[in-house]
Amino acid sequence: MKIYKISHLAVIATLAIGVFSCSEKSTAQSVNKVTLKEAYADKFLVGATLGASMFTTPNHPSLALAKENFSAITLDNDMKWERINPLPGKFNFEIADKFAQLGVDENIATVGHVLFWHSQTPDWVFKDDEGNLLTREALLDRMRERAKMFASRYGDRIKIWDVVNEAIEDDGSLRKSLYNQIIGDDFIEQAFIIADQEMPKDATLIYNDYGMNRVGRRDTVLAMVKGFQQKGVRIDGIGLQGHWGMVNPTAEIIDTTLTLYAATGLPLHITELDVDFLGRDNFGANVDIKKLKATPENNPYPDGNVPPEAEAKFAKRYTEIFQQFLKHHDSIDRVTFWGVTDGDSWLNSWPLEGRTNFPLLFKRDGSTKQAHDNVIALVK
Repeated sequence: MKIYKISHLAVIATLAIGVFSCSEKSTAQSVNKVTLKEAYADKFLVGATLGASMFTTPNHPSLALAKENFSAITLDNDMKWERINPLPGKFNFEIADKFAQLGVDENIATVGHVLFWHSQTPDWVFKDDEGNLLTREALLDRMRERAKMFASRYGDRIKIWDVVNEAIEDDGSLRKSLYNQIIGDDFIEQAFIIADQEMPKDATLIYNDYGMNRVGRRDTVLAMVKGFQQKGVRIDGIGLQGHWGMVNPTAEIIDTTLTLYAATGLPLHITELDVDFLGRDNFGANVDIKKLKATPENNPYPDGNVPPEAEAKFAKRYTEIFQQFLKHHDSIDRVTFWGVTDGDSWLNSWPLEGRTNFPLLFKRDGSTKQAHDNVIALVK
């Protein structure tokens, strides 16, 4: 059974009017449109990630858009270990507190991102007072302290948690992070055991990774889930990040990928969806790569003026992606975009620093794209 759904009755009546077409609309024409969260209310949650500036800048336009258009929100960085607990005994809860309360105030599902990730984790987490690497048990204790802290502070407000992020390589091997080096190859299993023991029982515990269509990672995740289920280790969902390009993965590969993961019986969460409009030469979403610099060749629209034919191709790409999501909607609990508007996207600075990218459904000024209208038209 799906969770966090909102009423669809008003949506059906509105959609029956037939106000949508697949052509690009101006902001003025979009005023009375059904929102993404309304259009997909009986399919799955539609979410977006929020950044710290949206909480520190008065009347931030992206925050207003998020409240209006999305039924789920994720905090992009400010619950990661280096942000919320940069030094032993030092905590920065300001942004995370505002995020959690926003979900309550606006009746929006909130996602805790992320309990355990090899990146954006400060060095002190893995070391003792003398600078030596911790023992296995000491690191497990430190992980448990973090889970307890989140459960105590946000357990009644945040119900979806990325427990482990990006712990498996493209070839299916386990990432040789300090978590893995210290704890061992059962690091992911131990993380889920801790989360099960410390987080509220009504929380949804997810494994999240990028490139989940790649055979090596896919087969390892599927085997891991099967192993957890056989051993009684609780895992409540599978997170597929969805940092995709204009061509890959193809619709057929998306279809196959969703089919295989759904066969586990676990709900699927598309956790970090964006379409790299300009391409990135198969870098995937590995944040550890060395950044490149934007050039006139790889940054063709620095002024933000995208030709109509390019916008049309972008809209077609999002249409085929959401066609697959709709085909598998019984297995999908949530689709979350990584950002609200193009201006919020990480792809403006990664993997090419200084590039102007266009990966989302809302333009920098908050107006909708043809892709936005196409996605809603699919559930007309």
